[in-house]
Amino acid sequence: MEQYLTQLVKAWRSVTSRTIREAVSVLLLLIVVIGAGFSALATYSNLVLFDEDRFATELGDIFADEDIQSVVADSFVTSAIDMANQPAAPAGAAGVELTLQTDIPPVVTRLLNSTANAGLLAGVIRQTHQDILAVEAGTLVANPPLLSVRADLRPIFNQTLAEIATNEELSFLNAINPPADAGVITVLQRAVPGDRFWEFIGQLQDRRSATISLMIMCGIAALLLSPSRTRVVWAIGIGVSGMAGLLAVGIYGTRALLAVLISKTNTVRAAQSIHEALLGDLNGRLLDMALFGVLMIVIGGFSGWAWRRYGPTPPEEMAIRGQGFRE
Repeated sequence: MEQYLTQLVKAWRSVTSRTIREAVSVLLLLIVVIGAGFSALATYSNLVLFDEDRFATELGDIFADEDIQSVVADSFVTSAIDMANQPAAPAGAAGVELTLQTDIPPVVTRLLNSTANAGLLAGVIRQTHQDILAVEAGTLVANPPLLSVRADLRPIFNQTLAEIATNEELSFLNAINPPADAGVITVLQRAVPGDRFWEFIGQLQDRRSATISLMIMCGIAALLLSPSRTRVVWAIGIGVSGMAGLLAVGIYGTRALLAVLISKTNTVRAAQSIHEALLGDLNGRLLDMALFGVLMIVIGGFSGWAWRRYGPTPPEEMAIRGQGFRE
Protein backbone atom coordinates (compact mmCIF):
# COMPACT_ATOMS: atom_id res chain seq x y z
CA MET A 1 0.00 0.00 0.00
CA GLU A 2 2.77 2.38 0.92
CA GLN A 3 4.58 1.62 -2.33
CA TYR A 4 1.39 2.25 -4.27
CA LEU A 5 0.88 5.63 -2.59
CA THR A 6 4.50 6.57 -3.31
CA GLN A 7 4.08 5.74 -6.99
CA LEU A 8 0.80 7.70 -7.05
CA VAL A 9 2.49 10.81 -5.58
CA LYS A 10 5.35 10.54 -8.08
CA ALA A 11 2.90 10.19 -10.94
CA TRP A 12 0.89 13.19 -9.67
CA ARG A 13 4.03 15.31 -9.43
CA SER A 14 5.07 14.24 -12.90
CA VAL A 15 1.67 15.13 -14.36
CA THR A 16 1.56 18.45 -12.47
CA SER A 17 5.07 19.36 -13.60
CA ARG A 18 4.23 18.48 -17.20
CA THR A 19 1.00 20.50 -17.09
CA ILE A 20 2.77 23.57 -15.71
CA ARG A 21 5.52 23.29 -18.32
CA GLU A 22 2.94 23.00 -21.09
CA ALA A 23 0.97 26.00 -19.78
CA VAL A 24 4.08 28.18 -19.58
CA SER A 25 5.10 27.04 -23.07
CA VAL A 26 1.68 28.06 -24.44
CA LEU A 27 2.02 31.54 -22.92
CA LEU A 28 5.50 31.91 -24.38
CA LEU A 29 4.23 30.77 -27.78
CA LEU A 30 1.49 33.41 -27.69
CA ILE A 31 4.17 36.05 -27.11
CA VAL A 32 6.14 34.64 -30.06
CA VAL A 33 3.15 34.73 -32.42
CA ILE A 34 1.94 38.20 -31.40
CA GLY A 35 5.53 39.46 -31.43
CA ALA A 36 5.95 38.15 -34.98
CA GLY A 37 3.00 40.25 -36.15
CA PHE A 38 4.23 43.36 -34.34
CA SER A 39 7.76 42.81 -35.68
CA ALA A 40 6.47 42.64 -39.26
CA LEU A 41 4.54 45.91 -38.81
CA ALA A 42 7.45 47.62 -37.06
CA THR A 43 10.01 46.54 -39.67
CA TYR A 44 7.71 47.63 -42.49
CA SER A 45 7.06 51.05 -40.95
CA ASN A 46 10.77 51.54 -40.27
CA LEU A 47 11.81 50.64 -43.83
CA VAL A 48 8.95 52.21 -45.80
CA LEU A 49 6.76 54.69 -43.91
CA PHE A 50 9.53 56.37 -41.93
CA ASP A 51 12.12 56.45 -44.72
CA GLU A 52 11.65 59.30 -47.18
CA ASP A 53 13.67 57.71 -50.00
CA ARG A 54 11.83 54.40 -49.79
CA PHE A 55 8.47 56.18 -49.44
CA ALA A 56 9.24 58.16 -52.60
CA THR A 57 10.29 54.98 -54.41
CA GLU A 58 7.10 53.10 -53.48
CA LEU A 59 4.93 56.00 -54.72
CA GLY A 60 7.23 56.98 -57.56
CA ASP A 61 4.80 55.89 -60.32
CA ILE A 62 1.60 56.87 -58.56
CA PHE A 63 0.86 59.82 -60.88
CA ALA A 64 0.85 57.42 -63.83
CA ASP A 65 -2.22 55.74 -62.33
CA GLU A 66 -5.37 56.58 -64.30
CA ASP A 67 -7.51 56.99 -61.19
CA ILE A 68 -5.02 59.44 -59.66
CA GLN A 69 -5.00 61.38 -62.92
CA SER A 70 -8.79 61.43 -62.91
CA VAL A 71 -8.91 62.88 -59.38
CA VAL A 72 -6.31 65.51 -60.26
CA ALA A 73 -8.20 66.43 -63.44
CA ASP A 74 -11.49 66.76 -61.52
CA SER A 75 -9.82 69.12 -59.04
CA PHE A 76 -8.35 71.20 -61.88
CA VAL A 77 -11.74 71.36 -63.64
CA THR A 78 -13.41 72.58 -60.43
CA SER A 79 -10.79 75.33 -59.97
CA ALA A 80 -11.05 76.40 -63.63
CA ILE A 81 -14.85 76.60 -63.35
CA ASP A 82 -14.44 78.80 -60.27
CA MET A 83 -12.21 81.07 -62.34
CA ALA A 84 -14.83 81.24 -65.10
CA ASN A 85 -17.43 82.26 -62.51
CA GLN A 86 -15.36 85.12 -61.06
CA PRO A 87 -16.67 88.66 -61.55
CA ALA A 88 -13.53 89.51 -63.53
CA ALA A 89 -14.39 86.88 -66.15
CA PRO A 90 -15.92 88.19 -69.42
CA ALA A 91 -19.61 87.78 -70.13
CA GLY A 92 -20.45 84.24 -71.18
CA ALA A 93 -17.34 82.74 -69.60
CA ALA A 94 -19.46 80.74 -67.16
CA GLY A 95 -20.88 78.80 -70.10
CA VAL A 96 -17.59 77.02 -70.86
CA GLU A 97 -18.00 74.36 -68.18
CA LEU A 98 -18.44 71.54 -70.71
CA THR A 99 -15.40 72.74 -72.66
CA LEU A 100 -13.27 72.75 -69.51
CA GLN A 101 -14.44 69.23 -68.61
CA THR A 102 -13.47 68.09 -72.11
CA ASP A 103 -10.15 69.89 -72.56
CA ILE A 104 -8.52 69.56 -69.12
CA PRO A 105 -8.35 65.74 -68.52
CA PRO A 106 -6.20 64.84 -71.57
CA VAL A 107 -3.81 67.73 -70.84
CA VAL A 108 -3.49 66.65 -67.19
CA THR A 109 -2.78 63.05 -68.24
CA ARG A 110 -0.03 64.15 -70.61
CA LEU A 111 1.58 66.54 -68.11
CA LEU A 112 1.56 63.97 -65.30
CA ASN A 113 3.23 61.44 -67.62
CA SER A 114 5.74 63.95 -68.98
CA THR A 115 9.41 63.24 -68.19
CA ALA A 116 9.90 67.01 -67.90
CA ASN A 117 7.67 66.99 -64.80
CA ALA A 118 9.15 63.83 -63.25
CA GLY A 119 11.43 65.77 -60.90
CA LEU A 120 8.64 68.13 -59.88
CA LEU A 121 6.29 65.22 -59.05
CA ALA A 122 9.03 63.41 -57.12
CA GLY A 123 9.45 66.58 -55.06
CA VAL A 124 5.69 66.66 -54.41
CA ILE A 125 5.80 63.09 -53.04
CA ARG A 126 8.75 63.91 -50.78
CA GLN A 127 7.04 67.04 -49.49
CA THR A 128 3.91 65.02 -48.78
CA HIS A 129 6.02 62.57 -46.76
CA GLN A 130 7.47 65.45 -44.76
CA ASP A 131 3.96 66.75 -44.10
CA ILE A 132 2.68 63.34 -42.99
CA LEU A 133 5.57 62.91 -40.57
CA ALA A 134 6.74 65.26 -37.87
CA VAL A 135 9.83 65.47 -35.67
CA GLU A 136 9.07 65.42 -31.96
CA ALA A 137 11.94 65.45 -29.43
CA GLY A 138 14.34 64.43 -32.19
CA THR A 139 12.22 61.41 -33.19
CA LEU A 140 10.38 61.01 -36.47
CA VAL A 141 6.74 60.20 -35.75
CA ALA A 142 3.70 59.71 -37.99
CA ASN A 143 1.29 62.04 -36.24
CA PRO A 144 1.07 65.32 -38.16
CA PRO A 145 -0.19 68.49 -36.50
CA LEU A 146 -2.05 69.35 -39.73
CA LEU A 147 -5.79 68.93 -40.18
CA SER A 148 -5.09 67.53 -43.64
CA VAL A 149 -2.09 66.66 -45.81
CA ARG A 150 -2.15 68.13 -49.31
CA ALA A 151 -0.13 67.61 -52.48
CA ASP A 152 0.86 70.92 -54.09
CA LEU A 153 0.35 70.50 -57.85
CA ARG A 154 0.02 74.22 -58.63
CA PRO A 155 2.86 74.15 -61.19
CA ILE A 156 0.98 71.41 -63.10
CA PHE A 157 -2.24 73.43 -62.81
CA ASN A 158 -0.52 76.51 -64.25
CA GLN A 159 0.87 74.44 -67.14
CA THR A 160 -2.62 73.08 -67.76
CA LEU A 161 -4.10 76.60 -67.87
CA ALA A 162 -1.41 77.73 -70.29
CA GLU A 163 -2.23 74.88 -72.68
CA ILE A 164 -6.03 75.06 -72.61
CA ALA A 165 -5.96 78.86 -72.90
CA THR A 166 -4.70 78.43 -76.46
CA ASN A 167 -8.32 77.54 -77.19
CA GLU A 168 -9.87 80.88 -78.17
CA GLU A 169 -12.97 80.10 -76.11
CA LEU A 170 -10.78 79.73 -72.99
CA SER A 171 -8.27 82.49 -73.64
CA PHE A 172 -9.85 84.65 -70.91
CA LEU A 173 -8.18 82.36 -68.33
CA ASN A 174 -4.86 84.12 -69.03
CA ALA A 175 -6.24 87.33 -67.49
CA ILE A 176 -7.70 85.79 -64.28
CA ASN A 177 -5.76 84.91 -61.15
CA PRO A 178 -6.39 81.29 -60.06
CA PRO A 179 -7.85 80.63 -56.57
CA ALA A 180 -5.22 80.25 -53.84
CA ASP A 181 -5.86 76.51 -53.51
CA ALA A 182 -6.06 75.76 -57.24
CA GLY A 183 -3.92 72.70 -57.93
CA VAL A 184 -3.64 71.70 -54.26
CA ILE A 185 -5.00 68.16 -53.77
CA THR A 186 -5.99 66.76 -50.36
CA VAL A 187 -4.43 63.31 -49.98
CA LEU A 188 -4.97 62.64 -46.25
CA GLN A 189 -7.69 63.92 -43.95
CA ARG A 190 -6.78 63.78 -40.29
CA ALA A 191 -9.02 61.80 -37.93
CA VAL A 192 -8.63 60.77 -34.30
CA PRO A 193 -8.60 56.98 -34.99
CA GLY A 194 -5.96 57.56 -37.66
CA ASP A 195 -3.84 59.57 -35.23
CA ARG A 196 -3.95 56.73 -32.72
CA PHE A 197 -2.94 54.24 -35.39
CA TRP A 198 0.04 56.35 -36.47
CA GLU A 199 1.03 56.84 -32.85
CA PHE A 200 0.88 53.07 -32.32
CA ILE A 201 3.05 52.48 -35.41
CA GLY A 202 5.56 55.03 -34.13
CA GLN A 203 5.75 53.28 -30.76
CA LEU A 204 6.23 49.94 -32.50
CA GLN A 205 9.12 51.37 -34.47
CA ASP A 206 10.82 52.54 -31.26
CA ARG A 207 10.47 49.07 -29.74
CA ARG A 208 11.23 47.03 -32.84
CA SER A 209 14.57 45.61 -31.65
CA ALA A 210 13.19 44.83 -28.19
CA THR A 211 10.14 43.07 -29.68
CA ILE A 212 12.27 40.90 -31.96
CA SER A 213 14.65 40.01 -29.12
CA LEU A 214 11.75 39.13 -26.79
CA MET A 215 10.16 36.97 -29.48
CA ILE A 216 13.38 34.99 -30.05
CA MET A 217 14.00 34.47 -26.32
CA CYS A 218 10.43 33.32 -25.71
CA GLY A 219 10.66 30.87 -28.62
CA ILE A 220 13.86 29.35 -27.22
CA ALA A 221 12.39 29.18 -23.71
CA ALA A 222 9.25 27.43 -25.03
CA LEU A 223 11.42 24.84 -26.76
CA LEU A 224 13.40 24.19 -23.58
CA LEU A 225 10.37 24.01 -21.27
CA SER A 226 7.86 22.09 -23.34
CA PRO A 227 7.62 18.32 -22.83
CA SER A 228 7.04 18.03 -26.60
CA ARG A 229 9.44 20.16 -28.65
CA THR A 230 7.93 18.91 -31.89
CA ARG A 231 4.56 20.37 -30.92
CA VAL A 232 6.26 23.68 -30.08
CA VAL A 233 7.74 23.88 -33.59
CA TRP A 234 4.34 23.03 -35.07
CA ALA A 235 2.61 25.60 -32.88
CA ILE A 236 5.08 28.33 -33.90
CA GLY A 237 4.52 27.49 -37.57
CA ILE A 238 0.73 27.45 -37.29
CA GLY A 239 0.69 30.60 -35.15
CA VAL A 240 2.99 32.63 -37.41
CA SER A 241 1.04 31.60 -40.52
CA GLY A 242 -2.22 32.46 -38.78
CA MET A 243 -0.92 35.88 -37.71
CA ALA A 244 0.20 36.60 -41.29
CA GLY A 245 -3.28 35.68 -42.52
CA LEU A 246 -4.94 37.84 -39.84
CA LEU A 247 -2.84 40.88 -40.79
CA ALA A 248 -3.54 40.27 -44.48
CA VAL A 249 -7.28 40.24 -43.76
CA GLY A 250 -6.84 43.53 -41.87
CA ILE A 251 -5.01 45.09 -44.82
CA TYR A 252 -7.65 44.12 -47.36
CA GLY A 253 -10.37 45.05 -44.90
CA THR A 254 -9.06 48.62 -44.61
CA ARG A 255 -8.80 48.77 -48.41
CA ALA A 256 -12.45 47.74 -48.74
CA LEU A 257 -13.42 50.24 -46.02
CA LEU A 258 -12.24 53.09 -48.26
CA ALA A 259 -15.25 52.44 -50.49
CA VAL A 260 -17.51 53.10 -47.49
CA LEU A 261 -15.71 56.21 -46.24
CA ILE A 262 -15.33 57.92 -49.64
CA SER A 263 -18.33 58.76 -51.81
CA LYS A 264 -16.83 59.39 -55.27
CA THR A 265 -15.91 56.27 -57.24
CA ASN A 266 -12.73 57.60 -58.87
CA THR A 267 -11.53 58.99 -55.52
CA VAL A 268 -12.08 55.56 -53.93
CA ARG A 269 -10.02 53.89 -56.65
CA ALA A 270 -7.30 56.53 -56.35
CA ALA A 271 -7.11 56.01 -52.56
CA GLN A 272 -6.96 52.25 -53.10
CA SER A 273 -4.11 52.72 -55.59
CA ILE A 274 -2.11 54.65 -52.97
CA HIS A 275 -3.03 51.97 -50.39
CA GLU A 276 -1.69 49.20 -52.65
CA ALA A 277 1.49 51.11 -53.55
CA LEU A 278 2.36 51.79 -49.91
CA LEU A 279 1.42 48.36 -48.56
CA GLY A 280 3.01 46.26 -51.30
CA ASP A 281 6.13 45.77 -49.19
CA LEU A 282 4.09 44.72 -46.16
CA ASN A 283 2.17 42.20 -48.28
CA GLY A 284 5.50 40.68 -49.27
CA ARG A 285 6.59 40.43 -45.65
CA LEU A 286 3.35 38.74 -44.66
CA LEU A 287 3.81 36.22 -47.46
CA ASP A 288 7.33 35.52 -46.15
CA MET A 289 5.84 35.07 -42.66
CA ALA A 290 3.30 32.57 -43.95
CA LEU A 291 5.98 30.62 -45.84
CA PHE A 292 8.18 30.61 -42.73
CA GLY A 293 5.24 29.20 -40.75
CA VAL A 294 4.70 26.45 -43.31
CA LEU A 295 8.43 25.64 -43.20
CA MET A 296 8.27 25.36 -39.40
CA ILE A 297 5.32 22.96 -39.68
CA VAL A 298 7.25 20.80 -42.14
CA ILE A 299 10.38 20.86 -39.96
CA GLY A 300 8.31 19.95 -36.89
CA GLY A 301 6.69 17.04 -38.68
CA PHE A 302 9.99 15.72 -40.04
CA SER A 303 11.84 16.11 -36.74
CA GLY A 304 9.01 14.35 -34.86
CA TRP A 305 9.12 11.42 -37.28
CA ALA A 306 12.94 11.25 -37.12
CA TRP A 307 12.93 11.33 -33.30
CA ARG A 308 10.36 8.57 -33.05
CA ARG A 309 12.23 6.51 -35.61
CA TYR A 310 15.83 7.03 -34.58
CA GLY A 311 15.72 8.70 -31.16
CA PRO A 312 16.07 6.96 -27.77
CA THR A 313 13.17 4.86 -26.54
CA PRO A 314 11.12 6.62 -23.79
CA PRO A 315 11.42 5.04 -20.30
CA GLU A 316 7.69 4.23 -20.18
CA GLU A 317 7.89 2.27 -23.41
CA MET A 318 11.02 0.45 -22.24
CA ALA A 319 9.22 -0.57 -19.06
CA ILE A 320 6.27 -1.90 -21.03
CA ARG A 321 8.58 -3.82 -23.34
CA GLY A 322 10.47 -5.26 -20.39
CA GLN A 323 7.27 -6.39 -18.71
CA GLY A 324 6.08 -8.06 -21.89
CA PHE A 325 9.41 -9.84 -22.27
CA ARG A 326 9.23 -11.24 -18.72
CA GLU A 327 5.76 -12.56 -19.26
